[in-house]
Amino acid sequence: MTPWSVVQSDARLCHAARERTKLVATYAQRIKNKTGAARKSLPRADAKAAPATAPPAEPAELQRLKDELQRINQELSKIGRVTRPDAAKQTHMPEKQELLRQKVVLESKIRALPKP
Repeated sequence: MTPWSVVQSDARLCHAARERTKLVATYAQRIKNKTGAARKSLPRADAKAAPATAPPAEPAELQRLKDELQRINQELSKIGRVTRPDAAKQTHMPEKQELLRQKVVLESKIRALPKP
């Protein structure tokens, strides 16, 4: 076989391979071309009434808790500024531990209040 005939046979093989790939449908094409009844989704259930919740918290109570939390955060910041060089010391200060305890209690009370 001459080099030219090798090139021609390669070209014929490539052309034949391209023709074969055009004829074979992929899985996705078979699904797409499939005819049949389209599925219909089920109708949605009727909306249910909202469950009864606790009456909304009074805005005054919520505001009081937020103000108290802000005051505690300010005091914690003040302690942090005063004792900044000695961070290990401020961790064990009873005043700071008490403020942190109060902060946790206030945050849990605020979260427990029903949303308006």
